[in-house]
Amino acid sequence: MSNRVAIVSMAQVNYSEKRAYSPEELAYRAIRPVLQETGLRFLPAYEKGGIDASLICHEHSRIARPFSASLIVDVAGANLRPDEKVDQDGAVGVLEAFWQIASGEFETVLVVAVGQDSTAASGGNAIENKVFDPFFCRPLGLDNVQAAALQVQRYAHKYGITPEQLAAISVKNLGNARNNPLALREGDFSIADVLGARMLADPITTLQSRPQGDSAIVMLLANEQRARQLTDKPVWIKGLANCCDGYFLGDRDLADSEVLTMAAKKAYRMAGIDNPRTDIDLLEVTDEFAYQELMAYEGLGLCAAGEGPRWLESGVSGHDGLQPVNLSGGALSGTSHTTIGMARVAEIVLQLRGEAGKRQVGRARTGLAHLASGPAGQFHQVMILGVNP
Repeated sequence: MSNRVAIVSMAQVNYSEKRAYSPEELAYRAIRPVLQETGLRFLPAYEKGGIDASLICHEHSRIARPFSASLIVDVAGANLRPDEKVDQDGAVGVLEAFWQIASGEFETVLVVAVGQDSTAASGGNAIENKVFDPFFCRPLGLDNVQAAALQVQRYAHKYGITPEQLAAISVKNLGNARNNPLALREGDFSIADVLGARMLADPITTLQSRPQGDSAIVMLLANEQRARQLTDKPVWIKGLANCCDGYFLGDRDLADSEVLTMAAKKAYRMAGIDNPRTDIDLLEVTDEFAYQELMAYEGLGLCAAGEGPRWLESGVSGHDGLQPVNLSGGALSGTSHTTIGMARVAEIVLQLRGEAGKRQVGRARTGLAHLASGPAGQFHQVMILGVNP
């Protein structure tokens, strides 16, 4: 039996900081379209023909209620069936579901990711501070924004990158976001607009950082036999890998991302990608902070170290370029913290299925989705998706 795994259905919802729905309501608004598209129902584990298992991604520390993922169990149909929790981005849940199916344990797995920045906005700094080492970094009051500022300063210093080159990512991605109906922020911004926005931590301004939101994304994964029964447009997961960097910031050269390169090479081998500069049609990379996209170009092997700004300036990553990057607007257009990476997967799925609306590119057969999370991109995950020729 084939151990190929596909994403057969997907839905996503996205809302601004003002809380509009409870976590379970958010989840159900994305679950329902998946059930409607596939015609599946929630059946007990011993009954064939339903969804075999569920996997709920819900960052517990960012929600102001204990055991908050338990509230989603009912709407995810997890009763009387195997269910697991991943306290991370939904993209990590997709990876876990892939291995559950590839191992032969399940035929179908429903991945549900819910994030509500609106409930944790006031405590964001205190929550993120706890992930730093307790002896040297935590007493400084560091959070992810300040760690990102340290990283971009080091990156710009090492490779001679200007503030204008860093700001150009925001101009591109927020322009792309005009064609994304889920975008929480979009528009025609200039370099001057980006640099003149409110400073968060030098040199990162508000237009170079992700706007917060409440989001839910749901994906149904299936093995090859079930995938061909459930859809005529399966998107196959061809390669995937992740890698984690050191815990202490002082142990890392923040100007480079060796762990991204390691994860990418492993995913490329699995997917049969010989040359990422020619074998990948489009990419969605994490840009929670704008400079991260430039570093992703380099870590993914699209250009040499320090050449990210020039690769951007060449137009390759633009909408009409040879390898468009973040046509959705990326995380800079707004999403919850729990769905930053999964939203990258979702956009590649839409593009490969030809369902991306005004931002659709032609002849896309292979796409890459990238997640970076943790202080200064401590954790990276790369996923290669494709459709049959």
